[in-house]
Amino acid sequence: MSTSRSVPSTRAVIGIALTSAALAASAGVACGYTVGKRSQDAAKEVMAASPPSGGRIAVVREAPCGQGRCQTLWLGNTREDATEVASLQGRERCEALAWSADGYRMGFLVNGYELRVFDAEPRTKVAQVNLVEPDGVPSSRIARGITFSSNGTAVTFDDCPRTTSGCKSGMAGIR
Repeated sequence: MSTSRSVPSTRAVIGIALTSAALAASAGVACGYTVGKRSQDAAKEVMAASPPSGGRIAVVREAPCGQGRCQTLWLGNTREDATEVASLQGRERCEALAWSADGYRMGFLVNGYELRVFDAEPRTKVAQVNLVEPDGVPSSRIARGITFSSNGTAVTFDDCPRTTSGCKSGMAGIR
């Protein structure tokens, strides 16, 4: 007993194959374009601050890396002569910048609780201090309003909940 069925014509099979190939090529071009644009994405400045006395600048720049974006920390007399002093890894993010009144010391506040302190000249790291003890990533409490003492050996700050009000004052020494 014979069975009958309809068989697609050769033209229909060729049409489907050509359409599939065109769609795959389009997807490849779009993916390549996106990856190419991402790799050409220049570093952008996301934060900058100068001390009250002027004459110096701290800059945070962000650029694509791995599967996300990474930040680098820069110090200099101008944006053009700034030197990279640190790079943040993984989920680290700079959330604030603080300068001493005379512009000799400055701090990058990382993840809302960790202050990385630098001498502006010779652009070296002198301390890393947890202003607030982290309780997770991200921490539920953060430091805000960081102010250096007149000699740059201590900072005062507000210890605040990340998402609500209720700050309390804090102080930390810097060696």
